[in-house]
Amino acid sequence: MAGGAGRASFDAMLMLPLATSAVTVGFGFLIALDKPPLDLRGSWWLVPLAQATVAVPFVIRTLVPALRAIDGELREAAAVLGASPARVWREVDLPIVFRAVLVSAGFAFAISLGEFGATVFLARPDHPTVPVAIYRFLGRPGALNAGQGMVLATVLMGVTAVVVVLIDRVRVGRLGEF
Repeated sequence: MAGGAGRASFDAMLMLPLATSAVTVGFGFLIALDKPPLDLRGSWWLVPLAQATVAVPFVIRTLVPALRAIDGELREAAAVLGASPARVWREVDLPIVFRAVLVSAGFAFAISLGEFGATVFLARPDHPTVPVAIYRFLGRPGALNAGQGMVLATVLMGVTAVVVVLIDRVRVGRLGEF
């Protein structure tokens, strides 16, 4: 029973970014990562780390069912035939969950690409993310700035649409099965 409670607690912890605003995640990163040894406020790693934190629940919700669906007897058979744990993962598990890995990576990319809440706090003025750049363009007066913001928003929508279509093609596969 302790394993089930521990698993449920770990699952709930991984879902926390869904329970709070991304702005809170970004602000929390600024506060928590400002002293050595984790002083990342001046690092370019901070934005991808925040984007990954926001995307983790979606990746987990995509991968866990695929991993749980793997028949344990396949793993056992490979082990009985002399496969190491790494080879069992490579030869048995990975081919089964490969599509789920691609779908979750695509979701994480699409979510990170459009993430605004956390990155508005963390993006440097000289290296804004696309949503922050759109916000800046649309916040300045003038037709040229509005036009640039709209063009950038259109590019963001196009890239996101391409990613979603690719995810759907990977997810559906040849025979309409996952």
